[in-house]
Amino acid sequence: MQQRSHRLRRIFASDGRTLIVAMDHAGYMGPVPGLIDPAATVRKVVAGGADAVMAQLGSARRIVGALDGRGLIISVDLNAPDPMAVVEQAVAFGADGIKTLAYWGSDDPTGLRNLGRYGVLCERWGMPFQAEMIPVSFAAVDKHTPANIAIAARVGAECGADHVKTMYTGDPETFRAVVEGAGVPVIILGGARSDGGTAIARQVADAVSVGAAGIAFGRNIWSAPDPEEATRAFAAAIHGPTSRAGRVPQATRS
Repeated sequence: MQQRSHRLRRIFASDGRTLIVAMDHAGYMGPVPGLIDPAATVRKVVAGGADAVMAQLGSARRIVGALDGRGLIISVDLNAPDPMAVVEQAVAFGADGIKTLAYWGSDDPTGLRNLGRYGVLCERWGMPFQAEMIPVSFAAVDKHTPANIAIAARVGAECGADHVKTMYTGDPETFRAVVEGAGVPVIILGGARSDGGTAIARQVADAVSVGAAGIAFGRNIWSAPDPEEATRAFAAAIHGPTSRAGRVPQATRS
Protein backbone atom coordinates (compact mmCIF):
# COMPACT_ATOMS: atom_id res chain seq x y z
CA MET A 1 0.00 0.00 0.00
CA GLN A 2 1.38 3.37 -1.02
CA GLN A 3 0.41 5.05 2.26
CA ARG A 4 2.38 2.50 4.26
CA SER A 5 5.44 2.90 2.04
CA HIS A 6 5.33 6.67 2.38
CA ARG A 7 5.10 6.47 6.17
CA LEU A 8 7.88 3.90 6.39
CA ARG A 9 10.19 6.23 4.47
CA ARG A 10 9.86 8.69 7.33
CA ILE A 11 10.86 6.02 9.85
CA PHE A 12 13.59 4.17 7.94
CA ALA A 13 16.41 5.90 6.10
CA SER A 14 17.38 4.97 2.54
CA ASP A 15 19.78 2.29 3.85
CA GLY A 16 16.86 0.42 5.43
CA ARG A 17 17.95 1.26 8.96
CA THR A 18 16.55 3.55 11.62
CA LEU A 19 17.44 5.44 14.76
CA ILE A 20 14.25 5.89 16.76
CA VAL A 21 14.36 8.02 19.89
CA ALA A 22 11.83 6.53 22.31
CA MET A 23 10.24 9.30 24.36
CA ASP A 24 7.15 7.40 25.51
CA HIS A 25 8.32 7.17 29.14
CA ALA A 26 6.53 10.20 30.57
CA GLY A 27 3.30 8.21 30.87
CA TYR A 28 4.79 6.24 33.75
CA MET A 29 7.92 8.20 34.76
CA GLY A 30 6.33 11.64 34.76
CA PRO A 31 8.13 14.93 34.01
CA VAL A 32 11.72 13.74 34.31
CA PRO A 33 14.63 15.74 32.85
CA GLY A 34 14.71 15.30 29.10
CA LEU A 35 10.92 14.91 28.91
CA ILE A 36 9.81 18.06 30.72
CA ASP A 37 10.06 20.01 27.46
CA PRO A 38 9.84 17.25 24.85
CA ALA A 39 9.94 19.64 21.89
CA ALA A 40 13.30 21.02 23.01
CA THR A 41 14.69 17.50 23.26
CA VAL A 42 13.28 16.57 19.86
CA ARG A 43 15.02 19.52 18.24
CA LYS A 44 18.31 18.25 19.68
CA VAL A 45 17.89 14.64 18.55
CA VAL A 46 16.76 15.72 15.09
CA ALA A 47 19.93 17.80 14.81
CA GLY A 48 21.89 14.74 15.88
CA GLY A 49 20.44 12.56 13.13
CA ALA A 50 17.38 10.81 14.57
CA ASP A 51 15.20 9.16 11.94
CA ALA A 52 12.03 9.02 14.03
CA VAL A 53 10.64 9.80 17.47
CA MET A 54 8.26 7.65 19.49
CA ALA A 55 5.87 9.23 21.99
CA GLN A 56 2.47 8.87 23.57
CA LEU A 57 -0.29 11.07 22.25
CA GLY A 58 0.12 13.84 24.83
CA SER A 59 3.80 14.41 24.06
CA ALA A 60 3.20 13.83 20.36
CA ARG A 61 0.96 16.88 20.27
CA ARG A 62 3.80 18.96 21.74
CA ILE A 63 6.61 17.71 19.49
CA VAL A 64 5.01 17.52 16.07
CA GLY A 65 6.24 20.96 15.07
CA ALA A 66 9.83 20.08 15.98
CA LEU A 67 10.14 16.88 13.94
CA ASP A 68 11.35 18.55 10.74
CA GLY A 69 10.06 15.72 8.58
CA ARG A 70 11.27 12.87 10.75
CA GLY A 71 8.95 10.00 11.53
CA LEU A 72 6.44 10.05 14.35
CA ILE A 73 5.44 6.79 16.04
CA ILE A 74 2.59 6.84 18.55
CA SER A 75 2.99 4.47 21.50
CA VAL A 76 -0.37 2.89 22.34
CA ASP A 77 -1.90 0.59 24.94
CA LEU A 78 -2.09 -3.07 23.96
CA ASN A 79 -5.26 -3.46 26.02
CA ALA A 80 -7.04 -0.29 24.91
CA PRO A 81 -10.80 -0.89 24.93
CA ASP A 82 -11.24 0.30 21.34
CA PRO A 83 -8.17 -0.49 19.20
CA MET A 84 -9.93 0.72 16.06
CA ALA A 85 -10.38 4.16 17.58
CA VAL A 86 -6.70 4.16 18.58
CA VAL A 87 -5.53 3.42 15.04
CA GLU A 88 -8.00 5.89 13.53
CA GLN A 89 -6.72 8.58 15.92
CA ALA A 90 -3.14 7.89 14.84
CA VAL A 91 -4.14 8.20 11.19
CA ALA A 92 -6.04 11.44 11.83
CA PHE A 93 -3.07 12.83 13.77
CA GLY A 94 -0.73 12.20 10.86
CA ALA A 95 1.42 9.60 12.61
CA ASP A 96 3.79 7.43 10.63
CA GLY A 97 3.39 4.35 12.79
CA ILE A 98 2.13 2.95 16.06
CA LYS A 99 3.92 0.84 18.64
CA THR A 100 2.58 -1.40 21.34
CA LEU A 101 4.27 -3.56 23.95
CA ALA A 102 3.43 -7.25 24.33
CA TYR A 103 4.80 -10.10 26.42
CA TRP A 104 5.24 -13.51 24.84
CA GLY A 105 4.94 -16.40 27.27
CA SER A 106 3.12 -14.45 29.98
CA ASP A 107 -0.05 -15.54 31.74
CA ASP A 108 -2.10 -12.91 29.90
CA PRO A 109 -4.29 -14.82 27.43
CA THR A 110 -5.60 -11.69 25.71
CA GLY A 111 -2.31 -9.93 24.97
CA LEU A 112 -1.41 -11.70 21.75
CA ARG A 113 -5.02 -11.61 20.56
CA ASN A 114 -4.98 -7.84 20.99
CA LEU A 115 -1.62 -7.67 19.22
CA GLY A 116 -3.16 -9.48 16.28
CA ARG A 117 -6.09 -7.06 16.25
CA TYR A 118 -3.69 -4.15 15.95
CA GLY A 119 -1.94 -5.98 13.13
CA VAL A 120 -5.18 -6.30 11.18
CA LEU A 121 -6.27 -2.72 11.81
CA CYS A 122 -2.90 -1.27 10.86
CA GLU A 123 -2.92 -3.31 7.67
CA ARG A 124 -6.37 -1.94 6.85
CA TRP A 125 -5.26 1.66 7.36
CA GLY A 126 -1.81 1.41 5.80
CA MET A 127 -0.27 2.27 9.18
CA PRO A 128 3.17 0.78 9.95
CA PHE A 129 3.00 -1.33 13.09
CA GLN A 130 5.86 -1.89 15.52
CA ALA A 131 5.51 -4.66 18.09
CA GLU A 132 7.79 -4.45 21.11
CA MET A 133 8.17 -8.09 22.11
CA ILE A 134 9.50 -9.17 25.51
CA PRO A 135 9.68 -12.76 26.78
CA VAL A 136 7.32 -13.07 29.80
CA SER A 137 8.09 -9.67 31.40
CA PHE A 138 10.91 -7.19 31.88
CA ALA A 139 11.40 -8.54 35.40
CA ALA A 140 11.70 -12.19 34.30
CA VAL A 141 15.38 -11.88 33.44
CA ASP A 142 15.90 -15.64 33.51
CA LYS A 143 13.44 -15.95 30.61
CA HIS A 144 15.36 -13.50 28.40
CA THR A 145 17.28 -16.24 26.63
CA PRO A 146 18.28 -15.94 22.97
CA ALA A 147 15.82 -18.68 22.07
CA ASN A 148 12.93 -16.94 23.82
CA ILE A 149 13.82 -13.58 22.31
CA ALA A 150 13.82 -15.18 18.86
CA ILE A 151 10.41 -16.75 19.48
CA ALA A 152 8.95 -13.50 20.79
CA ALA A 153 10.22 -11.57 17.77
CA ARG A 154 8.72 -14.05 15.32
CA VAL A 155 5.40 -14.08 17.18
CA GLY A 156 5.23 -10.31 16.85
CA ALA A 157 5.85 -10.58 13.12
CA GLU A 158 3.17 -13.26 12.78
CA CYS A 159 0.72 -10.94 14.52
CA GLY A 160 1.22 -8.46 11.70
CA ALA A 161 4.08 -6.24 12.86
CA ASP A 162 5.97 -4.49 10.08
CA HIS A 163 9.01 -4.35 12.36
CA VAL A 164 9.80 -5.70 15.80
CA LYS A 165 11.53 -4.07 18.73
CA THR A 166 13.17 -6.41 21.21
CA MET A 167 16.14 -6.84 23.49
CA TYR A 168 19.65 -7.65 22.36
CA THR A 169 20.68 -11.21 23.13
CA GLY A 170 24.16 -10.27 24.32
CA ASP A 171 26.25 -11.48 21.40
CA PRO A 172 26.15 -11.14 17.61
CA GLU A 173 25.73 -14.79 16.66
CA THR A 174 22.67 -15.47 18.80
CA PHE A 175 21.18 -12.15 17.68
CA ARG A 176 21.72 -13.14 14.08
CA ALA A 177 19.28 -15.99 14.70
CA VAL A 178 16.72 -13.50 16.03
CA VAL A 179 17.06 -11.34 12.91
CA GLU A 180 16.94 -14.24 10.49
CA GLY A 181 14.00 -15.86 12.25
CA ALA A 182 11.80 -12.80 12.56
CA GLY A 183 11.11 -12.28 8.87
CA VAL A 184 10.68 -8.52 9.39
CA PRO A 185 13.17 -5.78 10.38
CA VAL A 186 14.33 -6.08 14.00
CA ILE A 187 15.44 -3.11 16.09
CA ILE A 188 16.91 -3.27 19.57
CA LEU A 189 15.71 -1.50 22.68
CA GLY A 190 18.03 0.37 25.00
CA GLY A 191 16.67 -0.36 28.46
CA ALA A 192 17.96 1.46 31.52
CA ARG A 193 20.38 4.35 31.22
CA SER A 194 23.92 3.08 30.83
CA ASP A 195 27.11 4.77 31.95
CA GLY A 196 28.00 5.43 28.35
CA GLY A 197 31.43 4.55 27.04
CA THR A 198 32.10 1.90 24.48
CA ALA A 199 29.90 -0.93 25.79
CA ILE A 200 26.57 0.27 24.46
CA ALA A 201 28.14 1.56 21.25
CA ARG A 202 29.65 -1.90 20.72
CA GLN A 203 26.27 -3.50 21.35
CA VAL A 204 24.71 -1.35 18.63
CA ALA A 205 27.54 -2.02 16.18
CA ASP A 206 27.41 -5.76 16.85
CA ALA A 207 23.64 -5.89 16.35
CA VAL A 208 23.82 -3.94 13.10
CA SER A 209 26.67 -6.14 11.86
CA VAL A 210 24.38 -9.19 11.91
CA GLY A 211 21.39 -7.50 10.31
CA ALA A 212 19.62 -5.44 12.95
CA ALA A 213 17.68 -2.60 11.36
CA GLY A 214 18.61 -0.11 14.05
CA ILE A 215 17.64 0.95 17.54
CA ALA A 216 14.81 2.45 19.57
CA PHE A 217 16.68 4.02 22.49
CA GLY A 218 15.18 6.30 25.10
CA ARG A 219 17.04 7.06 28.33
CA ASN A 220 20.43 6.50 26.71
CA ILE A 221 19.63 9.48 24.48
CA TRP A 222 17.16 11.90 26.07
CA SER A 223 18.68 11.64 29.57
CA ALA A 224 22.26 11.91 28.30
CA PRO A 225 24.17 15.10 29.20
CA ASP A 226 24.12 16.02 25.50
CA PRO A 227 21.21 14.35 23.66
CA GLU A 228 22.31 15.73 20.31
CA GLU A 229 25.79 14.28 20.61
CA ALA A 230 24.46 10.97 21.93
CA THR A 231 22.14 10.75 18.93
CA ARG A 232 24.95 11.64 16.57
CA ALA A 233 27.16 8.85 17.94
CA PHE A 234 24.42 6.23 17.58
CA ALA A 235 23.51 7.52 14.11
CA ALA A 236 27.11 7.04 13.00
CA ALA A 237 27.09 3.47 14.31
CA ILE A 238 23.86 2.70 12.46
CA HIS A 239 24.17 4.67 9.23
CA GLY A 240 27.81 5.62 8.94
CA PRO A 241 28.34 8.62 6.62
CA THR A 242 24.72 8.39 5.40
CA SER A 243 23.35 9.62 8.74
CA ARG A 244 20.56 12.19 8.49
CA ALA A 245 22.41 14.51 10.89
CA GLY A 246 22.48 17.96 9.35
CA ARG A 247 20.74 16.81 6.18
CA VAL A 248 17.38 17.68 4.69
CA PRO A 249 14.83 14.98 5.62
CA GLN A 250 13.56 12.61 2.93
CA ALA A 251 9.96 13.64 3.33
CA THR A 252 8.37 16.78 4.75
CA ARG A 253 5.41 16.33 7.04
CA SER A 254 2.24 17.82 5.61
